[in-house]
Amino acid sequence: MNISEKMTVNQLLEAFPQLQNVLIDLNPQFNKLKNPLLRNTIGRVATLKQAASVADIPVLTFVNHLRTAVGQAPINEMPE
Repeated sequence: MNISEKMTVNQLLEAFPQLQNVLIDLNPQFNKLKNPLLRNTIGRVATLKQAASVADIPVLTFVNHLRTAVGQAPINEMPE
């Protein structure tokens, strides 16, 4: 599964559970993902684009950081 801005946080963490710690390292606000209730409610609707906004990180930088962490090639721009 390729990581993209349209993917939800839940989809990301179901496919790549090891990225939970990567998210927390990017921004302490993602510590909330350790709470199963919050992860299931917010994680189902929050996209990576929205998560990048919460972390105040450009979405391309955010997505590429996650992609690199799992061995996927970085992308140059967000697909339309």
